[in-house]
Formats: sequence, structure tokens, C-alpha cells
Amino acid sequence: MDAGYILIDENSSVEKLIKVIAQHGMLQGRGPVNVLNLDDIVDKHKNWRQKLPTVVPFYAVKCNNHPAILQLLVALGCGFDCASRCELQTILGLGVAPEKIIYANPAKTKDSILYARKMGVKRMTFDSVDELEKIAQLYPDAELVLRIRYDAREAVLPLGRKFGCDPDREALPLLRCAKRHQLSVIGVSFHVGCGSRDGETYYWAIRKAIEIFDSASQLGMQMHLLDIGGGYPGGNDRTFDDHVHFINKALNEQIVQQRRNIEVIAEPGRYCVESAVTALVNVLAKSYDRDDSGEIIRVRYYLDDGLYGSFDWYDELAIPEVQEHRRSGSPLIPSVLYGRTMCDNDIIAKEILLPEHEVDDCLVFPNRGAYGMALGRGFNGFSTPLIKICLTRATLDYLCLFKAKAGAR
Repeated sequence: MDAGYILIDENSSVEKLIKVIAQHGMLQGRGPVNVLNLDDIVDKHKNWRQKLPTVVPFYAVKCNNHPAILQLLVALGCGFDCASRCELQTILGLGVAPEKIIYANPAKTKDSILYARKMGVKRMTFDSVDELEKIAQLYPDAELVLRIRYDAREAVLPLGRKFGCDPDREALPLLRCAKRHQLSVIGVSFHVGCGSRDGETYYWAIRKAIEIFDSASQLGMQMHLLDIGGGYPGGNDRTFDDHVHFINKALNEQIVQQRRNIEVIAEPGRYCVESAVTALVNVLAKSYDRDDSGEIIRVRYYLDDGLYGSFDWYDELAIPEVQEHRRSGSPLIPSVLYGRTMCDNDIIAKEILLPEHEVDDCLVFPNRGAYGMALGRGFNGFSTPLIKICLTRATLDYLCLFKAKAGAR
């Protein structure tokens, strides 16, 4: 086993490890730490396969591309959603077959299309005439997936304002354009928005996609792929089950009962990795806001991590959960949590109630595995947090399987 991995046995647990790190804090002179629990990813994968058995997950690489995560997902048999040439190179370099990759970026660079053609990655999305014409010129044998817009009523980050054609006004003209260019359109995709909290949207989006399947059939285009995108919540709560209910209901009505031969895939990212990472962050400094009488009305904390490290810019307006702190019996005080850089926007929480903490105390933030480290920029010369990777023997076996296959290539 690599030196960077911590094996969790029957006498230990990830929770115990987190407590030990939090208790020692900066007393040992270390900076922020991310604890990556690979077993959590395995559990999420098994949960997906149990509750959505007819939907094949294609992990969204952009969400968190840590090598241990990607290797584990390869060993688990996942497909992959790539959005750039670099991501394609990374996933193909892990030995993933081209047919288990979808190039899910509706605005691709020419060199990346040529690279996909060279490597045999055929499936790719489009949502405009210009993209069709580009693909017709560079990769006429590509297998295209029409991306439509279908936004959730509530999501952390709506994506429809940037990607996806209008399903009622633009889908049919785009299909006709593809036919004129003699391009193969094999399916429809949508993305309801990152961190969707509206499970019912999937039901109506799937129905709308199937309507487009029928319109394509009238044009003589027989499509066979439905990509229901991402947006699945990553915290360990019941929200995912709400999504599952509406997805399975729609798939049963629109595909199973109508005996359609359609392959269904999805692009989970946050769902797979958000709960797998816990961020341990230290208090560097603090100051107070006082009223006219001198009473403390707010505490300002300056932490050694922030929006340029473990924390997600997408969740900028959300109040992060603090799972554990050392002063739980103290009264709660309005607080602001600033990140470590000199950037004025580097604020983890603009308003949060916490017991008062001291310099060198450690704050523990669960559910930090999605988009935080992936967006780290090294601003002000700060290095990214130390990552401690934890796993049990059973999960280690998956990684060993990956490495055995990699060694045989």
C-alpha cells in the first residue's frame, strides 16, 4: 500500500482520525488537512447501483480529479464525463475504454475534437448549429448527443443559462441541421443544475427528452441514448431518494412500459464525492465587532483555508456545516469566517453562529469533496491542503485491482 494511504481496521475509524487531527490542531505546526474517505465513495456507488440499477454512472471528472478517486471509480466500473482534452487524456491514461467516456462539453475546442477522434472517443454533446458544423468538418463519425435546457426550480448552480438548447423551439431545427450534415445523433442529454434540490424536475425533463426521441424518429433518426446529467445531492440525506423516486417513475413510464430500447446514463459528480472529504481548518487570528456599549456583536475568524482551497465557490452563499468544535458548551455568537488569502471575496461564511474559538483551534467541515480542491488556485502562494486518504481493506482491494490491470497494460 502507498505511504499516503491510511488503512482503517476494526480498531480505528475515520471519525477517530478526524478527532485526533482536530484535537492537535496547529500545535504540531501543520496547516489545513483534507481527510478523504474512499470507503464513502464505494458506499455511494453501491447505493446508486441499488437504487438506480438501469442508469449507468459516468462520473463528472471536473468535480474532483484526485488520482485516488479516479482510480477507485475505474476499478468500480464507472464511465466518465469529460469536459476538456486534459480530462480526456487523464481518463484514457487510466486505461478507460473510449466507449465509457462521453465528451460532455457543448462548446469544444477544435484540437480537443481532433484528439477525441484520434483516440476513438465518439460520444459528445452539442447544443448549437455552429458546434454541429465544427464537428461535421473535424469528426463526421462522432456520435452526437443533443443537450437540451431543463432547469431545476432550486439548484446550487443553474447551468441552463449557459448550456442547452430550448427543447421546444430549437431541438427540432438542430436535428434537421444534423441530418443535412449527415451526422449521427444518438441521443438527448440534459442537466438540471449543480446540487439540485428539486427531484421532480428529472421526471419532466425525461418526458421532454422522450418527446424529442419521437420527433427524431419521424425524421428517420433512431436515437438510443438518454443522458440524464448531474445535479444529484452529495450529502448523506434523503434528498437523493426523492430524485430516485421521480427518475425511476419517469424511466418506467417512458421506457420500460413502452418497451423502448434506450441506454440510460447519468453524470454524477457531487453525489459521488461531496461527503467523502472532511476539511480540518485552523484559526489563524480573530477580531471583534462591538456595539456602542462595547458588547461583542460579532467575531471575525481568519482561517488557514478558504475559497482558493477546500471550499466551493458555488456554495459561496450557503452556510457551511461545522461538524465538531472544541467549545460546544459555550454560547453561540454571530461569526464571520474569512479564508487565508488577501482576496476580499475569500469568505467561507458571512454569517454563522458558533461558540467562541481561540487561535489554534480547529474547525471541522464535512461534505467538502465537491469542487473545492478542484478549483484551488494557489492564490497568494499558499499551497493546497494536505490530503490524508483513508480506506478499509475491502476498498484497498479495489485499488489493487486497478493497479493490477494497469500493470498488465
